[in-house]
Amino acid sequence: MKDLNKRLVEVEAVLERLEDKYKKKIPLEIWEYIKKNKDTTYDFYFDDNKPLENQKLNIDTIAMLTYINMEYLLDEEQKKEMLRLLREDEAFAEEKKKEQYKTEDLFRNRKDNQRAIDGNTNNEKAMTKYKESFFKKIINKIKKLFSR
Repeated sequence: MKDLNKRLVEVEAVLERLEDKYKKKIPLEIWEYIKKNKDTTYDFYFDDNKPLENQKLNIDTIAMLTYINMEYLLDEEQKKEMLRLLREDEAFAEEKKKEQYKTEDLFRNRKDNQRAIDGNTNNEKAMTKYKESFFKKIINKIKKLFSR
């Protein structure tokens, strides 16, 4: 994970805004780890007027918050629902990747492009005619006579 210490600042900023009953559910070791390892020079501004999804959090911060939420804040029924949502999200992301990087289309397109290039090259060759000048023709005929 890149810039873990900066991500811990973001995690702390979000967790500090939880109600006390939820803060108490998070083990003291987690709070101590965050305080001990966070980057003290990194300033993260959390705008209380914006909802959490509009805070421009790093993807690693979201992952850590999701883990803390799953492990310490949700009850069993909520965990099941969250797992279902995460699986759906992962399946959706995989489907998008498949659409974006269709390997069969990539290879087919490459073959089609190569055929098009080959076709264009052949057409160009067929369309380009080499014209010999009259004097060049005579010189070539004389060369053929002497080469025999």
